[in-house]
Amino acid sequence: MFDNPFYIKYFVDSKYSESSIINHDEIALEFKNKISKLSNAEFEFLLICNGYIPDLYESDSSEETLFSKLVEVIVCEWANRMGFESDYVKQKASYQNVNIFINGRAIVCDAKSFRLGRSQAAPNVKDFLKLEDMRKWIERFPPDKRLGGMVAYPCLHEWKTKSDAYQYCSTKNIPTVMLPYKYLAFILSCKNTFNPNNLTLLWDSYSEMFPESLKTSTDGGNKKLYWQQINSKLISIIGCTQDALNSYLDYANSVLEEFVSCNIQYLSSIILDKISNITLEVNSLDVNKIKQELIDYRTISETSDIQTQIKRIKAFRK
Repeated sequence: MFDNPFYIKYFVDSKYSESSIINHDEIALEFKNKISKLSNAEFEFLLICNGYIPDLYESDSSEETLFSKLVEVIVCEWANRMGFESDYVKQKASYQNVNIFINGRAIVCDAKSFRLGRSQAAPNVKDFLKLEDMRKWIERFPPDKRLGGMVAYPCLHEWKTKSDAYQYCSTKNIPTVMLPYKYLAFILSCKNTFNPNNLTLLWDSYSEMFPESLKTSTDGGNKKLYWQQINSKLISIIGCTQDALNSYLDYANSVLEEFVSCNIQYLSSIILDKISNITLEVNSLDVNKIKQELIDYRTISETSDIQTQIKRIKAFRK
């Protein structure tokens, strides 16, 4: 069974170890060809673990950018396996990540990725969804070719009881559906038991599901109400039972629990390696050199602010 939780990371790292010249679009195409050879079961596992940027990648680094692009490629592959047409958008400024077409009608998709170690349990809603962007993106298509918007995201970044995200994703004048990657995996697992083209009902029945947007002031929060509607509609479209959906989500959650543990173990192993190297280096030093390094370290840490003040006085007042 395919069970590599670091599949994307290893692929990205291999490209940076091979060359310093990186063409993201060429690598994305190579990655697309590579994952197209996975079985559906293998791809479902990859999809469940999708969207988690390695915490060791520097913010806004080339590695992070490439990793995020490959997350989008995975969403395109999901659409292709469902029998839909799709493409990831190379032009990034003010554009969606992915276009998905069901029977010629467009879904503009924002494929999200976040770090496991980010400071928030759930993303800032402004980082998650801007409804006006969705409106702008879908209006690039003729009215009869539009379905709506979709936000695909890693489900470990989720709100507990309420959020503006659920309100925005129940606003019928800009029909936008939010689906975690584990839900996309579930839908793919059921592909042969229903007509995939019927997924258009998630958008065509939007006003029926959400006659009014789900306000954050709703008693008990708006999260539960949102998922009640989405789950009910998916069960109706697919023709499965609530137990079947729950069973698959339990499986996906167990995969994610192991995924988190693997990441902690990986980062912990790096710490142990660094401690080991530091210990070897320090033990190889003579006492006088250790003393001097301690003096240098304390000198810098305890006088740097004062040194900066002296420089500023010399620069601006002398």
